[in-house]
Amino acid sequence: MYRLSRSTYSKISFFALSVLMVATLGCRQDMHDQPKFLPLRGSSLFADGRSARNQVPGTVARSQGEVNSYFLTGLVDGKEGDGLPIPVTPTLLARGQERYNVYCSPCHSRVGNGEGMIVQRGYYQAANFHSDRLRRAPLGHFVNVIVNGYGAMPTYAAAVKPMDRWAIAAYIRALQLSQDAKTTDAPRGAFILPLKQVAAEEGLPDALAQERWGIQTAKAPPIFQAPVREIEVASPAKTNEKTAALDPPPGGHESTTSAKSDKPAVARAARPAKAAPTGDPVEGKKIYTANCLMCHQANRAGNPPMIPSLVNIVSRVGKGHVHEVVTNGIPGGRPAMPAFGDRLSSTDIDNLIAYLQSK
Repeated sequence: MYRLSRSTYSKISFFALSVLMVATLGCRQDMHDQPKFLPLRGSSLFADGRSARNQVPGTVARSQGEVNSYFLTGLVDGKEGDGLPIPVTPTLLARGQERYNVYCSPCHSRVGNGEGMIVQRGYYQAANFHSDRLRRAPLGHFVNVIVNGYGAMPTYAAAVKPMDRWAIAAYIRALQLSQDAKTTDAPRGAFILPLKQVAAEEGLPDALAQERWGIQTAKAPPIFQAPVREIEVASPAKTNEKTAALDPPPGGHESTTSAKSDKPAVARAARPAKAAPTGDPVEGKKIYTANCLMCHQANRAGNPPMIPSLVNIVSRVGKGHVHEVVTNGIPGGRPAMPAFGDRLSSTDIDNLIAYLQSK
């Protein structure tokens, strides 16, 4: 009979003992049986036999309460409301200024003209709070934008508390009033200085005191001049009469037809006639700057796929479709495009389309 040596027997015993210890540890149920309360399960720890406890008085759970209230959203029945749901105090405005400078000024600038430092370094153009559109906007609009974002602007719902949203909105309104102040608005003995003068005295950049490009234009640049009218020659008999009435084309080049010629202008007649523009591209540029530029950018390139490009948009989809989208918006878009039919007239939209058709 083969007998194990003492050393071999010791090794086998140690190995068996190790396996037994590992198996014993694996059977422990401490993590499974640890003391804890499960939802809707009873407990003998409390006198009422329930494991779930009532909220601490004065606290509100996340997503509890009136999640669609005006205070939280700035909306009343789905529309932006006006008026502050909290009292306006110097403390509130000071808080609004402090939060505005933290979250808003990098893009919108300290004075709200849309020329913040991030924009100056190539980021998307921010909205100008001193445009006519935003001067007329209700206070709920600013809260709605903070909560849901707008165009290239992301949502700040997680960063800005509800009370601070209204503080920022109140400060923006005060900022609008201050930048459009008249001498009669100042108290007796005080005076108002133009923003450009203040910027010059403080050694600040000129961009701080300038409106965004195109809002005020004394003279339209050449690219916005109305295109030359073209005619379609219907018959040789009418060619000379229509050609004589044709405005001279820019650049001084000669027309392809002549009043002294008895032959029709074949080169001109071969091209289909273009409809006369129904809008003013100069006015359209102002409308685009105040309402569209903040999302679709100054070059109309947008930010695909989120914000579509408007380059050649009229030739791609047609005037009727552009007019309809501007009027009714795209509520189901991601992000949703608002409707402008309540703030832009049909003539305004025609002017906007004329600008979008210009080069």
